[in-house]
Amino acid sequence: MSNYEKVKEWRKNNPEKVLEQARRYRKKNPETNKKAKAKYRENNLDKIRESDKVAQAKRRKADPEGYRIRYERWRNKKEAELWDIAGRPRAEQCELCLESVMTVFDHCHDGGHFRGWICDRCNRVLGSVKDDTELLRAMIKYLEDDRGKINLKAEEQAS
Repeated sequence: MSNYEKVKEWRKNNPEKVLEQARRYRKKNPETNKKAKAKYRENNLDKIRESDKVAQAKRRKADPEGYRIRYERWRNKKEAELWDIAGRPRAEQCELCLESVMTVFDHCHDGGHFRGWICDRCNRVLGSVKDDTELLRAMIKYLEDDRGKINLKAEEQAS
């Protein structure tokens, strides 16, 4: 029997000792363990997300009231963090289109600073143009040019 086979057999027969060795190694080398976890997560992200989803569903089903309470607590804490960053509570209407809808926390993706409370639609538009003011100006010009054409066609049809 080769040395490799002997070690393999010993590991098979002594799982608690193997586990203890692994614990000592992880405690002694936390950076190596951290890198290994990150690599595993990167290579198995879909698997991890699926197992997290299943585990969350089990927790929710086992204790729906407790889950609701924990979720409310988390949401309130998150809201308080956003208020602290913004320096003011959530606005009742969008600061761009002025519609009275649920607003979201808008921040600059380059600098990370808070810009304002805007509706989801306005936030998506800004995200779609990647906060490019030149592109927004070009879009405004495009719409203004087009409006003139629409008005001319409407006048021609009325005649």
